[in-house]
Order: sequence, then structure tokens, then C-alpha cells
Amino acid sequence: MPGCWRNSRTCSRAVRVSRETPSPVRVNIYGREYAIRGEGDGNYIADIAHYVDMKMREMTDNMAVASTAKVAILAALNITDELYQKEQQLRELDEGHRGSLSRLADLIEAELEETDEESGREEASPGLPESSRSGSSSRLEKTSSPESSRKSD
Repeated sequence: MPGCWRNSRTCSRAVRVSRETPSPVRVNIYGREYAIRGEGDGNYIADIAHYVDMKMREMTDNMAVASTAKVAILAALNITDELYQKEQQLRELDEGHRGSLSRLADLIEAELEETDEESGREEASPGLPESSRSGSSSRLEKTSSPESSRKSD
């Protein structure tokens, strides 16, 4: 959810800092306790804090990092990388869905054109009683251009 911390209108489950929220949620991130006041659900805020804590701890699993600030920056970079990858996946899915929808629309259009052509052939076929053609011919009269109706006059 890009912009959750800065732009409240873009977040559905925002964890924005809020002075209006009466009770803060206590979370522990990388050995330090924080009181977070947010408009989001307390469990959601705790889940996000746990995720940040987990990412920070992952940074120190494979290497020794002296500074908590460095650990936080590395965790932030990794979380941002995950976000960018997910956004790219969503764009690719969206493009794929748009392509599929376009192909389906083309198939539907082709089928409708074929159906219109078949009904036109049925009207022109000899041996059909006049009553069976009258419903279709009235449809053709409604869709014919003014020029074609002048030619038949």
C-alpha cells in the first residue's frame, strides 16, 4: 500500500500516526518497545510490527551488523524490494487479464457478426413463408441508412 504513512486517502487499512486514536498499540521491534497510535486495527499494526522485526532479525542472521540503524535500513530496502516485485507481478497479471479480455471481446464480436450474417441468409433463402421473414425484415429496416430507404422508394 504505497503512501500509507503520508497520504491517508490511499490506504484502506492504514497504520498512520494519529493523535485522535485513544490507545496506542505496544509493539516490540528488534528488542525495543514502541507505542504506535494508528487508525488501523491493533492486530494489523502488531502484525506489521512483527514483520518489520522479523525482517530486521533476518539481516543479522547471516552477518554481523553493528548498527541498529544499518539493520533498519537493510530491512527497509528488503521490504521495499518485496513491494516492488509484487507490484510488478500485479502489473503483469493486469496486462495478461487485459489481453485475455480483449481476445474474449473479439471472439464475442466475431460470433455476433456471424450470427447477424446467418440471420441475413435466412431472410434471403427461398421457400420461407413471408410471416417467418417479417420479424427479421423489420429489424433490417430499423438499422438501414436513410439513403438505402430512399433508393427503394
